[in-house]
Amino acid sequence: MLWRALLTPVVALLTTVTLIGAVSAQPRDYDRGGDRGRHGPPGAGPNRPGPDRGPPVRGPQEVWELLGEQAVGFGVDRDVIRVGRREGFFSKIALEVRDNEVEILDLKVFFHRGPPQDVRVRQRIRPGDRTRPIDLVGGERVIDRIEIVYRSRPGYRGRAKVAVYGVKLVRPLPPPPPPVARWEELGCSKAGFLPNKDVIRVGRREGRFSQIQLRAFRNKVHILNLRVIYGNGAPDDIPVKSEIRDGGESRPLDLKGNGRFIDSVELYYVAQPSFKGSAQVCVFGR
Repeated sequence: MLWRALLTPVVALLTTVTLIGAVSAQPRDYDRGGDRGRHGPPGAGPNRPGPDRGPPVRGPQEVWELLGEQAVGFGVDRDVIRVGRREGFFSKIALEVRDNEVEILDLKVFFHRGPPQDVRVRQRIRPGDRTRPIDLVGGERVIDRIEIVYRSRPGYRGRAKVAVYGVKLVRPLPPPPPPVARWEELGCSKAGFLPNKDVIRVGRREGRFSQIQLRAFRNKVHILNLRVIYGNGAPDDIPVKSEIRDGGESRPLDLKGNGRFIDSVELYYVAQPSFKGSAQVCVFGR
């Protein structure tokens, strides 16, 4: 009949949509926490940015570091794991068991300074499991050695191993110091034997400066006065009145403000007559 011929394709289409929705609604492995069985160092987890983690932390971070491991015999035994000050400072420790089941009875931590710390554990640990993080008294400490008293259970897996991890606080490196500003030559002038005035043109293309310095070459020079004209035309009279020997320099002279464009430098000076001839005065800035 006609209505049956029209209804059959519609029913088939609805059935297909329902099946697709049911398959899509089934939970996947990672939705059920299928990745929870993976093991790593105590307390360790992915330490990298992800879609839900945001940017990496820039401050100090706790990092688990392997301090040592020891093969465990059958029955009650005592072993010592040496650490040493070269390994650094630690604030927590934890024990991890491998290859066979081990019962940790007692734990004693010996520090580089101060009395030891006794920890009563009394915990049976299966292969691949670990103890809780154990806080060390006094915060970050240098560990000399760790004594472990334990009992291993004979089994087909053979001897066990006990690994000791410690938490180290890793601090980021401090930023490098700012680069030291270098003196840059702005210009030079020839000094005669009579009182003289010279103008050294600088210009905005040389950049900004916060200090200037005068240097003399080939003869001794008496500096009488100094005036700096800034890029906006404002003058700055800097009292100097000092003698600069051949190869010597004046003290650093501070300019008004912080980083100024220099249009020109006016020098008032006189060179001392000698067989060396005329002197040269150079202006440096930074």
